[in-house]
Amino acid sequence: MVPDNSRGALAAVTLGSLVVLSGVGIGGVVAVQQPSGDVPSTQLTHAPSDDPDETNDSSTPTGDEVVERFEERIESLESVVMAYETNTTINGNTTMTSERRMWVDYENDRVRTEWETNRTHVITVRNESGTVSYDVENNQVNRFDVSVNMTHVTPVDSLVTDTEIAYEGRDRVDGEEAYRLTVTPTNASGSLGSVNVTVWLDTDTYFPTVATSELDDSEYDFEQTTRFRNVSLNASIPDDRFTIDVPDNATEPEPSVPNVTEYESSSSLREDTNRSVPSPDVPDAYTFEEGYVVADDDSHSITLHYATDDDESLTVVKHSAMEYDFSESDRYETIDVGNHTGYYTEYEYDGNTTSVVVVPCEDTTYRVSGDRSKDETVGVADSLTCE
Repeated sequence: MVPDNSRGALAAVTLGSLVVLSGVGIGGVVAVQQPSGDVPSTQLTHAPSDDPDETNDSSTPTGDEVVERFEERIESLESVVMAYETNTTINGNTTMTSERRMWVDYENDRVRTEWETNRTHVITVRNESGTVSYDVENNQVNRFDVSVNMTHVTPVDSLVTDTEIAYEGRDRVDGEEAYRLTVTPTNASGSLGSVNVTVWLDTDTYFPTVATSELDDSEYDFEQTTRFRNVSLNASIPDDRFTIDVPDNATEPEPSVPNVTEYESSSSLREDTNRSVPSPDVPDAYTFEEGYVVADDDSHSITLHYATDDDESLTVVKHSAMEYDFSESDRYETIDVGNHTGYYTEYEYDGNTTSVVVVPCEDTTYRVSGDRSKDETVGVADSLTCE
């Protein structure tokens, strides 16, 4: 169970999980896809036919076959080597460009990523032994006892998880014919607005050549374009690619990891912390499931999670005061919570409606969220004492 997160973070995660795409190969075939040239912007023109079911001859796949072959590429991946450049525009006036090179060995659970922007160059190697990340510009190395999870090692893997893929027709990308697909997440929050993901596939390899994504709601307006080049599918990758020659004089800072303690009972949590623990008036159907105390040098939080026999959830979080003006956000409705001003919002996620009430106090902030109506959630927040 994870403590309650902000909606802004959810938006960033949703966008990031859908936009940056890579590709895979079928069987033992090695396919190499080279860029058509250094074109500053993707040129897209409609081919003569956009009918998903129209075919020119018996060798032309139907729309369903294109989708099936794309999914097979991803699901049967053995290895992939690729480079991709991503351009992201936020709210129409902030543009970020990054370039990544990846070597992924699915058979042996190994990944190398080289990430470059105009300000940084970071090399990361992950395998069954852990993760090493080297910041070239600052000559700094970080080592983590975290092995790689090969399920979604490249963001394109998530395109076939909790999504609907539809064939839309044929376009021309940089003069080359491509299949156009749309990808729709089936578990994204409705409050995140409209997420539109379009992928263009090479007609020979069924691997993406270009991907675009747009997310637009009341606060966030993302536009992202990713271009793929120098892609090799199911090629052999030398072992030394998954090592980093870190200089002997590289610094290794102490990792800053918050102290998180989990509790299975409310009584043990209250006995173990010297902080004031919230005592919310929760509905009778809810029982305490687990709690978390997070403490570091800069902040502190206490999370209490309750649930019903039908898996309905209710979460109460008390944390350090936030430097955020909720009254300036169109997302939150100003409400009265006891003698204090609170803020209410709700969002849809995975078919459920979650109500959220935030109550900023002088030194702390309370957040109550759960599968309850607005009035019921406000009632729980009203039972808390501002400190």
